[in-house]
Amino acid sequence: MAIRARSIKKAIAVTMVLLASLAHAADTDPPEIISQGFSIAVAQQGEPGEFQRLRVRFEVPGRIAELRIRERSFEVDLATTPERSNLPLFGLDRQVRQMTDVTLNFRNYINRKLDSDGSYTFELEVVDRKGRRASAVLLVDIKSPEPQLSAEDDVALRKETFRAVRVGAAPVTGTEALGFTWRTVESNRVVIRLSSSAVDGYFFDVAPSEYAALNTQSKLRAAAQHAGRQPVLELATAANRSAGRVFGVFSSEQPLLLKVVRSDTSLSDVGTTVELEGEVSF
Repeated sequence: MAIRARSIKKAIAVTMVLLASLAHAADTDPPEIISQGFSIAVAQQGEPGEFQRLRVRFEVPGRIAELRIRERSFEVDLATTPERSNLPLFGLDRQVRQMTDVTLNFRNYINRKLDSDGSYTFELEVVDRKGRRASAVLLVDIKSPEPQLSAEDDVALRKETFRAVRVGAAPVTGTEALGFTWRTVESNRVVIRLSSSAVDGYFFDVAPSEYAALNTQSKLRAAAQHAGRQPVLELATAANRSAGRVFGVFSSEQPLLLKVVRSDTSLSDVGTTVELEGEVSF
C-alpha cells in the first residue's frame, strides 16, 4: 500500500509540473486578433441598420489588460470601461479584463451608430498583462440600396433618330444634343474617336443583344452605373463598319442610348466626310 501511495503522489506531482509548464508556455504567447468568417483585409459591406454579424476574436494567453476600440470620436477600453452601456454594442455583458479569449460582435455598434452611407474604420488594439500588444484595422462600408421603381413608376425611354456629319476639319454637326464630338484618328478605316462634351461624361458599351431590353430610364441608369466607364470611344466608320454598334453616353443630366444604323465616308476637295446615322433613346 505504501508503494502504491508513493506512486500516486509521484504521478500527481508530475501532472502538476506538466500543467504548470503548459500554463507558463501559454503565458509566453503574444496576443492575437483573428477575424471570424471573413478577411479583415477586405472592407465589409452592408446597408444602414441591416448589417449582419461581424465577429472578431481576441486570443490573449497572457490575459487581457486593455482592449481598445476606436471609431471616429468614439473610443472605449472594454477591459476597464465603467459605462456598461458600451458593452452590448460589441455583444458583451461584462468587462473583458483578465480574460484569455473573447469574441466581439460589431453588428450592434454598426447598426446603431453608422446610420449614413460612407466608409468607416475601426482601430483594434489588445494589450496583455506583460504589455505585449496586437493591433488590427477593421474596415466597414455602409451603402443604402438603390431605390427600386415599380413598373407603374418607371418611365419608358423616348426614341428618336439622329444624323451626325463632319466635313473635313469643320466642326461636327448633329451631336449637340447627344453630348459628344469626335475627331479622326486613323485614315484607312476612318476611325473616329468620340469624346464627351460634359466634364463628368463617359461612354459605356452595350451588347447589341441587350438593346431592346434597355427600354426604361431606370434600366438605362443601372446599365450606366455598372458598365465599364470609358472616357473616349472609337468607331470605324468606312464601308458601314459601325452599323449595329450600341453604346451609351452618360453625363450628370441623363444617360443616352445610341444605336448606329449606318456609317459612311466619302472624299472631296475639302477633306473626308464622315456620317453617322442611328437611333437615340433617352
